[in-house]
Amino acid sequence: MDKACQAYIPQAHQLQFREINRPVIAPGKVVVKIVRIGICGSDIHAFKGKHPLVSFPLIQGHELSGFIVEVGEGVNDYKIGDFVTIEPAIGCGKCPKCQQGLIAQCDQLQFIGGNLPGGGNQYLRVDPDYIVRYSSEVSLDDAAMTEPLAVAIHTVNRVPNIKDQKVFIAGGGTIGLLIAQVCRLRGAKEIIISEMLPFRSQVASILGFKIIFPDDRLENQVKDIMKSSPSVAFECVGKENPLNTCIHLVERGGFVIVAGVYENPPRVDMVFVQDKEINMLGSLMYSFQEFKKAAELIMLKKIILKPLQTHHFPFQQWVEAYRFIEDPNNSFIKVFIDINENELGFD
Repeated sequence: MDKACQAYIPQAHQLQFREINRPVIAPGKVVVKIVRIGICGSDIHAFKGKHPLVSFPLIQGHELSGFIVEVGEGVNDYKIGDFVTIEPAIGCGKCPKCQQGLIAQCDQLQFIGGNLPGGGNQYLRVDPDYIVRYSSEVSLDDAAMTEPLAVAIHTVNRVPNIKDQKVFIAGGGTIGLLIAQVCRLRGAKEIIISEMLPFRSQVASILGFKIIFPDDRLENQVKDIMKSSPSVAFECVGKENPLNTCIHLVERGGFVIVAGVYENPPRVDMVFVQDKEINMLGSLMYSFQEFKKAAELIMLKKIILKPLQTHHFPFQQWVEAYRFIEDPNNSFIKVFIDINENELGFD
């Protein structure tokens, strides 16, 4: 039986490479060889044992691109060699939430890279209903960013209508910058991003967004620039201070959308949430329609991704990639793991 090398995480701060059997093809399934994996902020939280929704052991990797290397009986729409990405959120398909397309709200939710093996398996056997095919004109990096872009689309969709709204975004990382681009594409009137890291602020400026350093003057600066309070605030950091800044800033009856992952429970100024009648909503994943919309925007080049793609590490240096991300002296946005790009496993 063909073998693969698995990046196995038995407990916090440990990653072991071990040999496993490649998944065996089955009727109605395809096997995808993973070539590119994007590292998500939630992966770092989980690796440190500080993600509140993830437990060990783990095989991480949910921002994926690769190639189909086996096609099971009964699969007619895909062939060996197809370049694809995988939608990692898998609901039961039967409950009322799944029937509405609200996969993230399924009580039986499974997630590739969470409670299911992720791209660290090197090969994944999946239902073709959860894959999206790309043309060769799309890069491996771009295809691997379908998932975070789907997160951004879903997060923006939590607001009934973003058109003509004044938007504040706390955090200029991958999700914050993708949310900003989706808001702009949807016709938001004005967008301001708060970001403390100089490199990320520079990238946000290159993308055409107004940047403010998050200090004691932030709230007054935003209101001065917008001539009012923002009607929508997106929290994309996962920390207490940015969350409360969003709550303080947003107008009465406005929206605060929480997209950040919190290692520690935040203390929230609920008095303001109540007094201002703020619509405070969480955002986790996406529907498959939103995932396909992300792929469509990438194929149409409607979203600028290249400036966000900053670093690559080989598969065997996965831990080094995590250390690089954790080092406050390093400047980066999206870091990728590369897996045997020139050995695709098919003729």
